[in-house]
Amino acid sequence: MKKLYAFLLVLALCLALCVPALATEQETPAYEDMSTVTLTKMYALTNAGTASPAEEFTFTIERDAVSDAAEGVTAANMPMPSIGTVSYAQGEAGSATAAKEITITLPTYTSVGIYTYIIKETGGDTAGVTYFGKDIRLVVTVIELNGKIRVAAVHTEDEGENKSDTITNTYSAGNLAVTKHVTGLLGDKNKYFEVTVTLTGKTGETYAGSFAVSGGSDSRNPAAISLGTATKFYLKDGETVTIANLPYGVSYTVAESDYTGTNGGYDAPSYEYGDETRAVDSAVETVAITNNKGATVDAGVMLDSAPYVLALAGVCGIGTVTVLRKRRSAER
Repeated sequence: MKKLYAFLLVLALCLALCVPALATEQETPAYEDMSTVTLTKMYALTNAGTASPAEEFTFTIERDAVSDAAEGVTAANMPMPSIGTVSYAQGEAGSATAAKEITITLPTYTSVGIYTYIIKETGGDTAGVTYFGKDIRLVVTVIELNGKIRVAAVHTEDEGENKSDTITNTYSAGNLAVTKHVTGLLGDKNKYFEVTVTLTGKTGETYAGSFAVSGGSDSRNPAAISLGTATKFYLKDGETVTIANLPYGVSYTVAESDYTGTNGGYDAPSYEYGDETRAVDSAVETVAITNNKGATVDAGVMLDSAPYVLALAGVCGIGTVTVLRKRRSAER
């Protein structure tokens, strides 16, 4: 029995020695070089309910520095990666497909070393789009393994040397709402007032051909408005017209036609701006125009028939007194 226990113990020890060796052999993966690196592009919306234009984002990559490489390998002649572009369809910012990949294709390296590159986004001119203005550093570490040159590690850094692989762009746009109020005893709440709106964009930026308009009940109101074109709208009391999806930076003027004096007898209109800069920089820009037409009710003026009414009242009074006296005399 003791011999059996001894045999089993020796067998267990042998198995214990073999298991680590087998595990080590099985866990050693085949080495594969990295041939591409991906960055993440995020395209966000500042305000819900707005829609970004179609956009293609492009990038440049340039040599920065190299260290620990073979003699003769310098920043000027080290191998260069290439970088792709990212395209977005209209309205994709802030959507389920707002995150896309930017692919960087690595070159073939012939020397060990630490290679550093600078990636920059190319600034565009689409109004409302904030382009990524910071540098991204691409760091590639190349080693020699088993007699072969291998890419051991790749990472990207922001300007603070923090590891980062995301480039974010934002589309910022808002709406312009123009509202009409009519006040005063003689103010006509069913009257349509003519209001002219003019939009102006920033020099050097590109804009959509037109912007959609909604609201207002007058059939003369247009369905769209273009930059630089004075456009007329017609509003009555309580109505609002809204111009949608105006990129940040678009300025606006709102002017009502003259309804004072002989043109209608209204007071000069009162304008109330939600933003005194009169440029789009929020989700909703508001302009309220109030027209007032008051009246004085003079209750102290005698009407032409008043003397006759008074005379009639006097006659009635005298008649009443006479009748009462006669009744009293009869009763006596």
